[in-house]
Amino acid sequence: MNPERTLVLVGATDETVRKAHDLGLSVLLLQHPTKVSEEQNRLAAAVEVVDFTDWSLVEPLVRAWHESPGFAAATSLTEPGLENAGRINDLYGLGGTGYEVTARIRDKAAMRRYVAEHDPEHAVGAQPLRTREDLDSFGASYGFPFIVKPVDATASIGVQRVEGPQDVDRIWDEVARLSGTRTDRVSSLFVLKDFLMEEFLDGPEFSVESFSYAGRHVIVTITEKFTSDGHFAELGHAVPARLSEADEDAARAAVSGFLDVMGLRDGVCHTEIRLTPKGPRVIEGHNRIGGDAIPELVRSAFGVDLNTLAIAHPFGLAEELPDRPLPRGGACVRTLVGAPGTRVESVAGVEEARAAEGVIDVRVSARPGDDVRALKDNWDRLGLIAVAAEDATAAIRRGAEVIREHIRITLAHPDGTTVLAEPAEVEPRANLLILHRNPLGPFPYRSWLPEHTGDIFVLADRGKIELAGEKVPDGPLDFTGLEVFDDFDADEVDARAAELIAAHGITGVTALHEADMLRAAQLRERFGLAGAWYDDVLPFRDKALMKERADEAGIEIAAWTLARTADEARRFVAEQDFPVVFKHRNGFNSIGLLILEDEAAFEECLTEVYGAGERDDVLLEDFVPGRMCHVDGLVVDGRVALAWPSQYQYDLASFGSDAGPRIDLTLDPDDPLTPRLLGLADEVLAALTPEGARLRDYAFHMEVFHTPDDRLVLCESACRPGGAKIREVFDALFGVHLGEYAVRVDAGHGLPDGVRKRDGSSALPAPRCMAGQALMMKQPGLVRALPPLPDEPWLAGFWLYAEVGQVIAPASGSSDFLAAAVGTAPTRAECERRLRALGEWVREHSQIGDAP
Repeated sequence: MNPERTLVLVGATDETVRKAHDLGLSVLLLQHPTKVSEEQNRLAAAVEVVDFTDWSLVEPLVRAWHESPGFAAATSLTEPGLENAGRINDLYGLGGTGYEVTARIRDKAAMRRYVAEHDPEHAVGAQPLRTREDLDSFGASYGFPFIVKPVDATASIGVQRVEGPQDVDRIWDEVARLSGTRTDRVSSLFVLKDFLMEEFLDGPEFSVESFSYAGRHVIVTITEKFTSDGHFAELGHAVPARLSEADEDAARAAVSGFLDVMGLRDGVCHTEIRLTPKGPRVIEGHNRIGGDAIPELVRSAFGVDLNTLAIAHPFGLAEELPDRPLPRGGACVRTLVGAPGTRVESVAGVEEARAAEGVIDVRVSARPGDDVRALKDNWDRLGLIAVAAEDATAAIRRGAEVIREHIRITLAHPDGTTVLAEPAEVEPRANLLILHRNPLGPFPYRSWLPEHTGDIFVLADRGKIELAGEKVPDGPLDFTGLEVFDDFDADEVDARAAELIAAHGITGVTALHEADMLRAAQLRERFGLAGAWYDDVLPFRDKALMKERADEAGIEIAAWTLARTADEARRFVAEQDFPVVFKHRNGFNSIGLLILEDEAAFEECLTEVYGAGERDDVLLEDFVPGRMCHVDGLVVDGRVALAWPSQYQYDLASFGSDAGPRIDLTLDPDDPLTPRLLGLADEVLAALTPEGARLRDYAFHMEVFHTPDDRLVLCESACRPGGAKIREVFDALFGVHLGEYAVRVDAGHGLPDGVRKRDGSSALPAPRCMAGQALMMKQPGLVRALPPLPDEPWLAGFWLYAEVGQVIAPASGSSDFLAAAVGTAPTRAECERRLRALGEWVREHSQIGDAP
């Protein structure tokens, strides 16, 4: 036996021993009495049956082996053997990971302390649990929920979530019951002793499979985990994880940083993380391969055998991996679960399943006579199946098919009725389609959806991107796909949207521009997706229907008519007199809106509007004098939860003639109009969203005339965030971005921070300041000079939409800006003063002349 090709394995499966033997290595195996097998005895050069977790028993055996026959490396790929493998490495200077590093990774409390000391930016709050009072104090310090778990265990044994103070006694009783017991139901390698409390990490869970070479960490893959809020059992895994490029890069960087901090430089590692709103955070680390057939998934999808690599690397028998191995397919584990309270009657179809297409492995732990327990940890599952396919999504689907087609674990209820075990439910993946008729810069979808792990496809409008002075991307940015269209109103946009929904399992469709609200609703309805459907959105888009609903509810509106002919229009004017307003029935951004002051202008308009004959897409309204106000906010479960009124200090239709700043200001809390406008918003939204409407959670923008005789007259209301910089103004008021809220709703995620459902008759929250926007409209010509970015502490944002040397056209709508600013102040008056001064400064520093 050659000592240079001899390996000490501290605990091992038959497969690990076989792979070492196949590499031409001589194996000296330390094996626990409950784990030894004939295969191991046959393949290993020597086997010592011993409790290999006890160093006092292991050390003399290792010393004897070191004298004869000798060995060059020691390792373990099983959790209980890691620390003593590290001790052997230290004792004989073998290289590999030593005891100190292994112990601080394995001991969950030590790991938390070490990260807090050496990488506080990524630390997670944690404290040891010694008394019942510790639970109270930790909850008071870190809030609820939080996690209690053993510091030294696997397979989620003993992990519990403390939801609130009412749980403390129950959790403490359970900790007392578990203390001193074994960690699982099939071995006796660990005893639960110490427990840890740690901060709850919100977000999807993943594991990261890595291999390190003298400090160069190769992230082989990120594994997607399937879990449930009701327990800590893992319900499946998939590789490679379906992540955005940004999330994947963040996870890779976080784990590499964690390994550096912990001092792990060589070998395999399985690190569990969550992608939290604050970024990736490590749950646990293990310098071993993952369980649950994860190595088999990695071997299938990447061609990388982590088990063999871990054994071969110390002997130089394997080439180093590239920095970023590429997948050649996908693979998945689906677990089998059954109804609690039933008993296993029979197990069949295992061999059929093994022979099915794509199957990598089948492991069934259920045996006839076993009681089926409620899911708490991994030992409560009945088995698992690992499958391969062209990608992770296909593998997830294939795993469930194989279980249902082949595996028959019959479970009997106490009354004698029987059911079959089923694949554990995997929460549907949220995939989002965005119809984007806006510039890209002001809409950071990925940062609005930090926990979103599904696909995001964006269909964008080239014209809007270029109009804002942005460069049209030549790639997908950080989205799954980004496609830019020259004509965003073309049928091909709708056709492509439908293709993406069908091909990629889209679960949500979102749009923030008024022109796309109905098409998004139609797509949801066509494919049965969550959110508002066509009839829910129509009252907010069809101005005729909107006015009918408002009138029925007793809300004051301007006199109007759906003038189908020029004669009908003339009859309306004869009754109402001038001025009158022509607008499109489904218009937006004041495009095409005309205020007609006299007979000549009116007749000219009639010739243009009705030149081709009858039409039903234009409205004629009585002109309402006064200042236009608007109310912006969000609705949660059918009720306004946050809202505030503002007042335009300009005429909306004057976008083509305003040379100075167009100022829009929030109303002070003590302004008499404020409660009246907020109350009117409740009434209008109730009228437009009757009982049973699917539109329950949305942002809104409502415009209201305040007349000289102090009446409030509804102009229009939209079920989307306001345009211009209204979203940013609202963010300054409440710390909530209306666009973020609307997108999160459509993506199927929870509410942003600061948003709560309004209870009972509670008053709406008050803003933290006053705010407003200043808008400078585009003027035609060559841009010769533009102002520098202002440095004012009260500015919440400043934007320029042109570049020096650019030739620009006149404003084509009320959102066609040269510059925009959002400012804050303690009062409306001070906010107006600041914004008007800024607007004049922008005008003075802008030079736009005749184009050459």
